[in-house]
Amino acid sequence: MLLLVAFLLAVPLLDHGVKASLRQSLGTRAVSLGMLGCVRVVSGRMWMTRLKGSPSPAFLWLVWFGAAGALVAASMLLPEGRPFVGLLLGGSLSHAWESTRYGTICDYICLRFWPAFNLADVAITIGGLGLIWSLAMAMRGGLT
Repeated sequence: MLLLVAFLLAVPLLDHGVKASLRQSLGTRAVSLGMLGCVRVVSGRMWMTRLKGSPSPAFLWLVWFGAAGALVAASMLLPEGRPFVGLLLGGSLSHAWESTRYGTICDYICLRFWPAFNLADVAITIGGLGLIWSLAMAMRGGLT
């Protein structure tokens, strides 16, 4: 449970810290990553806001707390998945906070072959894949 809480708190703090640092140091400039792409600050709307009628912040938080409750409950049944649940919750909390505060999500890693992303996106991806792996291993009897 300690890792779940640690990731839940660390991911948003690190993500927003990196964003603030990049905004201050880069501004509108980009730093080349060679053939891979670049690092630059890009703001975009959250996918839910692209639906007809933008959801209210209250709805966004209702969805977040509902999903968080379900994930924490699932982590009680699958202790091996707790760090991954922490990553999922930390990344989604970072996005929810930023969407509520600014109305957009700031990405900063722009690869030529992939849409722009940020640390919260990486945490969500690793958390989701790790949770699926934990569930698969538990179903096979590979985890205790």
